[in-house]
Amino acid sequence: MLIEMDVTLDQMRALDALARHGTLQKAAASLRKGHTAILYALTRLEEETGLSLLDRRGYRTRLTGAGERVLEQCRKVLAEERALSVVVAELESGWEPSLHVVLDGVLPIAPILSVVAALRKEGAPTRLRVSVAFLGGVEEAFVREDADLMVAVLPPEAHGLRTVRLPPLRAQLVAHRSHPLARAKGPLPLDALDPHVLVTVRGSDPRLELSTGPLDQRSTVQLADFAAKKAAILQGIGFGWLPEHLLSPELGQRELRALPLERGAVHTFQPRLHHKEHLGRAATRVVEALR
Repeated sequence: MLIEMDVTLDQMRALDALARHGTLQKAAASLRKGHTAILYALTRLEEETGLSLLDRRGYRTRLTGAGERVLEQCRKVLAEERALSVVVAELESGWEPSLHVVLDGVLPIAPILSVVAALRKEGAPTRLRVSVAFLGGVEEAFVREDADLMVAVLPPEAHGLRTVRLPPLRAQLVAHRSHPLARAKGPLPLDALDPHVLVTVRGSDPRLELSTGPLDQRSTVQLADFAAKKAAILQGIGFGWLPEHLLSPELGQRELRALPLERGAVHTFQPRLHHKEHLGRAATRVVEALR
């Protein structure tokens, strides 16, 4: 059966101070209160709990066994109160207690990692978490994990989000230099790609409007991320789209070749950052880095 009590933080602090300092006088001094105020708080705590918490026999007032058990719980509550004070102070300073960002894996992660490093170096209180997903999976993760920001190349289905336009991101259709398509001369019609394997990351999406869109439902290899996709293309398994930030130095060394597709072998993504509410200091730094 639960017992209703009206125990206050002051009463808990008095019990904690007595346990730490040993005497009522020292406990009062540590809390900057009078001796009688501490004694009154402890008496009221005993009345509220219905327990004898203090052994008043002898030279010093000591905690009874029940007092020790109650002290354990009081210290847990006081620790939570201190944690709440820290959170409030952080919020008043404009720093978010935590910030969760979901990033489409086609985009470079380096700008966000630079923010993580800078905030850590500055001692900012925000706990920053970064998740990577792809295409429609970005919004799925954003909703499922109740994240704060998402950076996506597909338009969101959710309504009411605030949006920040980010710089465009170019990708090129490439193959390894040993691949038959890389040795072709002149513009390639789309049907010239039919006999070959299109390498994708977890499929594609018609909303991307890629020039290879009609091929997505046939001879493809679907991989988990762009590192695996690049490795597959470098092994000559097939051809595919890679963002330009992943193409150097292979393009410069001509290990990878851009394919001269008639319908266009360069695609420009238009990434956007979406968020729910007002941007705090850490979120603002993320936006500045991505811009």
